[in-house]
Amino acid sequence: MALHETVARGCVRDCVTALPEQLLSPPYELRTEMNWIDFSGTANPLGTPPTFIRAMEAALAAGQLNYPPDREAHTLRSVLARRFGLPVASFLVGSTVGDMVRAVAQTYQPCTVGVTVPGPAEYALAAGNAGHRVVEITSPAGFVIPDPAAAERHGIYFDAVVLANPGYPTSRLLPQPTLLSYLEACTWVVVDERSIELTLGGESMVELTSEHRNLVVVRSFCEPFAMPGVPISYCIAHPDTIAQIARFYDSSAVPMFAEVLGELTLTEVGHLERTREFLDSEIPWLQCMLNLIPGIDIFPAEANYVMCTFDAGADMTLGVASAEELASRLQLAGFLIRKLESTPGLEDGRYFCVAVRTREDNEKLISALREIIVGC
Repeated sequence: MALHETVARGCVRDCVTALPEQLLSPPYELRTEMNWIDFSGTANPLGTPPTFIRAMEAALAAGQLNYPPDREAHTLRSVLARRFGLPVASFLVGSTVGDMVRAVAQTYQPCTVGVTVPGPAEYALAAGNAGHRVVEITSPAGFVIPDPAAAERHGIYFDAVVLANPGYPTSRLLPQPTLLSYLEACTWVVVDERSIELTLGGESMVELTSEHRNLVVVRSFCEPFAMPGVPISYCIAHPDTIAQIARFYDSSAVPMFAEVLGELTLTEVGHLERTREFLDSEIPWLQCMLNLIPGIDIFPAEANYVMCTFDAGADMTLGVASAEELASRLQLAGFLIRKLESTPGLEDGRYFCVAVRTREDNEKLISALREIIVGC
């Protein structure tokens, strides 16, 4: 082997054990020709508010792309301050949720960071790439997050933690008493609340940031306003904590549309209220209908996605033999679901996740599942 090859390879860092999830995302020219119904994403089933689309179109037409974005996101932070009743200094704006988690993680000295599994690989990547040692906090049956004492009894020790409210793909909300126990036990705690508006009565943990300086809540526009292609996320924490994070944060990732959409987040409260009303009935309906299909078992869902398993079983004669085959058949029929075999903690291939869409789309999926699995 050449010397320069040896040196180059020796300079590469060891990666963390988690790998980023590989989602199905065909090139733009193919997406425009597809008519698949996508149940793999977790965005608001009622779509993007028309006011958002008009505002982005107007900004593009006015030549706003010719100007660099406001790195301090003054407009959006002022709006968020009014929305949450907190000081402007309680907010830090960026792009993706992973970007925000990494901003927090790189602020603190290297330590052991716990991440709950199953969960997104981006938590482990953000903490690991910031120099921390990552350990997995395994959820017991039912995927309820264990408190720190329960984790310690199983030999899992950590100094900080990344949690989610609700969790993905488990679709379970984070109980406030559990979070309080982590705040007492950990140096710093991040709570991902990107989908909190799309739950069955889920309550945010933002109010706790005023009295707990070791808590950082991460929120996003992508899920509640159905705009994953325009990533806008933000941290909420005590002003002193935000000031500390900002010292180490490169804010060049703040998108231009953060300025354009700022004020609209206050006027589109009705859109989120209509979404909540819809999900209050649609989440239970979809769970029930999925659970009635032979071979499919569901886990209790508290958010707008349902985690399921498929097992043909030895005593059943079904149209498919595995979750992998089921997902492939659904894709051929025009439906996309999220396979979870690459999700930490769910490696056996039986798991998949179905997002809640409109009732019309949900009925089409249920019909397709019945046709594929039982032939009727």
